[in-house]
Amino acid sequence: MSEEFGDAFGDDEEQSPAGGHSHAELEPGLVYSSAVEFFADLLAQSYVREVNEGAAYAWCSEWCKHPEALIRMEAIWRASEHSRLEPALGVSTWWLNHAAPHKRVLMEGPFKKCAYDGHKTPARDRTALPHKTPEVGIFD
Repeated sequence: MSEEFGDAFGDDEEQSPAGGHSHAELEPGLVYSSAVEFFADLLAQSYVREVNEGAAYAWCSEWCKHPEALIRMEAIWRASEHSRLEPALGVSTWWLNHAAPHKRVLMEGPFKKCAYDGHKTPARDRTALPHKTPEVGIFD
């Protein structure tokens, strides 16, 4: 992996002097402390493409103000922390099954209104998806 992204996905194994695996590899921790750090340090740097103002993709620089973006970014980050530990297909699986689908939904959905003039707070008359409380016992 290029130095630009460092050990973002755990590809740079630490070796002990004897050639074995280090203690850090036996007890993996988080590479990024939050979804925001993960976004700024890895994801934003890896999605280099034209966005907004006539581009096919829309992105809101104030993505943290979109509830859907917060949930999806948290999911992308947590999946990356897990997937990086899978040496064979972890990174590829993460891109195909986590990063790409979530980013596509965000860029084609909630951020469309933010594409030209910056962040747009959703209209106050918008509410959550309509729902009724299910009958007792329906999920038992």
